[in-house]
Amino acid sequence: MTRWLRIALLAQVAFFAVWGGRLLTSHTDAAVVWLATEPVDPRDLLSGHYVALRYAMGTADGARCPQELRDSAPRAVWVELILGTETVVTAEGVTALWEPVQCRAEPPPPAGVWVLGTLDGDGRITYGIERMFVAEGSPLREARSGSVVAKVGVNDAHEPRILDLVPKHPTTNVPTEE
Repeated sequence: MTRWLRIALLAQVAFFAVWGGRLLTSHTDAAVVWLATEPVDPRDLLSGHYVALRYAMGTADGARCPQELRDSAPRAVWVELILGTETVVTAEGVTALWEPVQCRAEPPPPAGVWVLGTLDGDGRITYGIERMFVAEGSPLREARSGSVVAKVGVNDAHEPRILDLVPKHPTTNVPTEE
């Protein structure tokens, strides 16, 4: 009996090791985009300490989804992002924020940066990057959406992942590096 128990335990350890490795490497060489956040109340005492985030592309209007997609919600949608004109100062220097330009229901062509989301019947699009949990002593614990920008990695499967949040310091007419 103990032999089967050891095999079962080893199978579980192997499964979680492979799964953890996949999660750690899924965004290794991903495209990096910076997204502005919009104000939202981040308080939820039952979920722990996190920063609740909202993005302009979090609505069907903001993501520029055509009406026929809105009428067929809920559904998966792909939103194309391009480098915008608004810039912010980050620890990595001055960077331009990305903005949505189109929304579609079919998987996108390989060119460009596309983010996969789920459009619901109320016109909201969720991407899985609407919350970022923070440590007890982190200065981000008191951050509010709209006061930070999100550094987001987008892998080949168009899945976004928050890499970092930094305070928003707008700049004016500063050339950006690409």
